[in-house]
Amino acid sequence: MRTRTQFLASIVLVVMLFGFGLAPEPAPAVSVIVCGPSVEAAVAAVVQHGGRVTRALAVIEGVAAEVPQTMLAALATTRGVTSVFPNQAVTAAGYGVADVEFPIVVGADKVWELGNLGEGVTVAVLDTGADTTLLGLRRDADRNRDRILVYYDALGGGLYEYPFIHWSPRDPNGHGTHVSGIICNSEYEFMDNQYRGIAPNADLVLVRVLDEYGAGTYADVIAGIDWAVQHKDDYNIRVLNISMYAPPVAPYWADPYNLAVMAAWQAGIVVVASAGNDGPAPMSIGVPGNTPYVITVGSFTDNFTPEYFGDDYMPPFSATGPTLDAFVKPDIIAPGAHIVSLLRGNTYLAQTYPENRLNGRYFKTSGTSTSSAVVSGIAALMLSENPDLTPDEVKYRLTVTARPQFSEYSGEAAYSIWEQGAGRVWAPDAVYATVEGTANAGMDLVADLAGTVHYQGWTVYDPDTETFVIQGTGYETWAGGYETWAGGYETWAGGYETWAGGTTNWSGDFNDWLAAYETWAGGGNAWAGGYETWAGGYETWAGGYETWAGGYETWAGGYSTWAGGYETWAGGYETWAGSTGDPIWAANYVNLLNLPTDATAVGFNLLFWEE
Repeated sequence: MRTRTQFLASIVLVVMLFGFGLAPEPAPAVSVIVCGPSVEAAVAAVVQHGGRVTRALAVIEGVAAEVPQTMLAALATTRGVTSVFPNQAVTAAGYGVADVEFPIVVGADKVWELGNLGEGVTVAVLDTGADTTLLGLRRDADRNRDRILVYYDALGGGLYEYPFIHWSPRDPNGHGTHVSGIICNSEYEFMDNQYRGIAPNADLVLVRVLDEYGAGTYADVIAGIDWAVQHKDDYNIRVLNISMYAPPVAPYWADPYNLAVMAAWQAGIVVVASAGNDGPAPMSIGVPGNTPYVITVGSFTDNFTPEYFGDDYMPPFSATGPTLDAFVKPDIIAPGAHIVSLLRGNTYLAQTYPENRLNGRYFKTSGTSTSSAVVSGIAALMLSENPDLTPDEVKYRLTVTARPQFSEYSGEAAYSIWEQGAGRVWAPDAVYATVEGTANAGMDLVADLAGTVHYQGWTVYDPDTETFVIQGTGYETWAGGYETWAGGYETWAGGYETWAGGTTNWSGDFNDWLAAYETWAGGGNAWAGGYETWAGGYETWAGGYETWAGGYETWAGGYSTWAGGYETWAGGYETWAGSTGDPIWAANYVNLLNLPTDATAVGFNLLFWEE
């Protein structure tokens, strides 16, 4: 009997051979992601409309394909096609500056002292690959075990294991090596008595989805996630680090990249994503960090004083919420400035930014890429200590033990919830604190993936006060304006300059910090599940975007029933990619009414930031 894989391979071969006719001047082809009730159905629809399948994407029951632009609208309305989405570009969330001692800043050294180095947990790194010859990545802290279990090249389709793992493409860019080193570099600094990675005994699975220049496509990334989900049990993959982002161009539940990370989360994998580097403007969170279920990480800097927290602050590049679906993001913040980690001198990044090179195989960078890697390492420590934790429980423990920054004198928040989330991560409490609960309470991931229900966050924009606010009672107990934000970098309580070097609850010993997790009114439950379902309609939307005024049922069918129909952006998503598009439509879409247009831009880029 033929297997499903053999069947798909046969279909793809037939499509590649016979997908195009002999038209003298074929219409320009557009690269898209096509989803349906099954991969087979998506393939059949592509073939029917003169397209060519380039890759099967089983994790989202879809395919990557090239389809004539003139056939996109017809394809989108074909029975059995649930979505047609642009195969847009993604990029690494890297940044280009310097740092020291990031494990101390999050208390990882205190976890090591108790004998926990991340043993028994595998972290999959979705990135540009990694250099498998570097000893700090190859071997664990005892130097007696090779711990890179496998290298999968989603770009070329190759799979490399020992003893042939060095035959892999390794990492011509350098970003993936740098990120992997932050997570689990096992090299030890005798001068400071510390490891150079957060979880030095964790195992690694390397999934290459970005090229030499740190760029890739949705199809590449989804194929990498698909492989990780399919092989999670083979390699005990418990954590998936995604230090990259793309501009949001659709609701989270309609974006195939988001759907892939949701599938990974459902499979039991803790997904950690970078928030992006397009801050400080509101609504700058990228994909897949805008996925409500996963752990989204922004950045703070230790201000070059790793053992003194009182002068720490958030750098302006760290992306901020709310998401276009009105969710509070990021979830937490972690060190993300002047981070020192592994990187070969012959890579693209080292050659392009030679001023950031250190002694041979080290490099200094900044950005939310590094912050998400720190949290992935902490997640490995958590799962090593408590292997039965679910992804929702890991997220809950990280957020409820994090420390938001408040003034010691006035109690006012230094940063709003859309900037710092639950606050700065602290590894010892995340690993060892006696807390119980689950994040994403009240949300049904299975139903969300099935398309029978979707969710929106609590955020609204108040045009009278010109601030973002949280509706309802979920966040009311938080102190001093944490739940309101005027949207400007300079409008943070007291002003940014007041906090850089100022006195806050981050000053002094960590145990003296104000608002420790046990003092939070209502605990994490006060906000962990603060979401509304779309089903039945959301009354404040009625009269706004007319297509949705009748409730969920009016758009449950997919693209063709919202945003004026698929044809309003088919082949032309570039008219609103990287921004919220039509400001009136966007404002009604996320219920952020009358949001100033200069606060709505989203996108991605690679910049330098000097402290």
